[in-house]
Amino acid sequence: MTAIGYYHGMTLKERNAFFKIGVCVAVLALAAVASSSRGIFRANPPAYQAAVEDAVQRAYGPIPHVLHPSAYGAFASIIISALYALAALIYIYRSFEKTQSPEILYFGFFVSSLAFEVCRVMIPFANVNELAGVYVVIAGKTLLFGRYFGVFSLLAAGVYASGFNAQIQKYTIIILISVSVIFAVEAPIDGFSWDAALNVTNGYSKLFKTVEMSVAAITLTSFLISALTRGSDAYLFVSAGVLLALAGRGFLLNADTWVAPILGALFLGTGTWLVCTRLHSVYLWL
Repeated sequence: MTAIGYYHGMTLKERNAFFKIGVCVAVLALAAVASSSRGIFRANPPAYQAAVEDAVQRAYGPIPHVLHPSAYGAFASIIISALYALAALIYIYRSFEKTQSPEILYFGFFVSSLAFEVCRVMIPFANVNELAGVYVVIAGKTLLFGRYFGVFSLLAAGVYASGFNAQIQKYTIIILISVSVIFAVEAPIDGFSWDAALNVTNGYSKLFKTVEMSVAAITLTSFLISALTRGSDAYLFVSAGVLLALAGRGFLLNADTWVAPILGALFLGTGTWLVCTRLHSVYLWL
């Protein structure tokens, strides 16, 4: 399949517009954190510490629970998630502005989904301003949309890498958004219950973990298949990058200690660099 065939259904200009939209979303996310944090940090007692102390449980994640939860660890993970989304999207846009690659669009969606992590700020913000629980519920559903959209987008990247016809990309995007919205809207959320990483309790948490693990397995398998069918070792490195990016994302989504944001940033940064550089080498001369 030629590079022209890959983008028969979407021009580079149209694809790059999605990257620009993602950058705007990340900027808005950072602005939201900055504007809300002023009142949060001035609160007495400290709003983040109070929110973590009111948590019903520790966050689910790879960091052992022998470490004590840190309110500012959760805040750092939120900031790093938004900063990562902004920096990585700019990097992707600059690297692939004139390079065709169906996978990079969906990896870009995965990157942009990290900007939705700022929704976790709503918990301390609502507590400080004595807002109704419905605001926390709305923020929680928005957060879930971003997380589902991220994992499903990564799945799409793997499917396209394995040779799926990229001429129907616009329909794929509509499906990704629609399915993510349905999952988020239908998920029951308790606006008065959250974990130490400021994740609002929802009734689909076990389902989300199952979907996430299944998507990770399918995505990695798809990239490994691509390495075999296309005879390119680059996809082996892409697979490793995806694995690191997923691990880093897991650290940031469930960060309730100061260690998790640091590991999350390192894993995400390294994984993103591997994915982008290797995909760029594959499609540069097509």
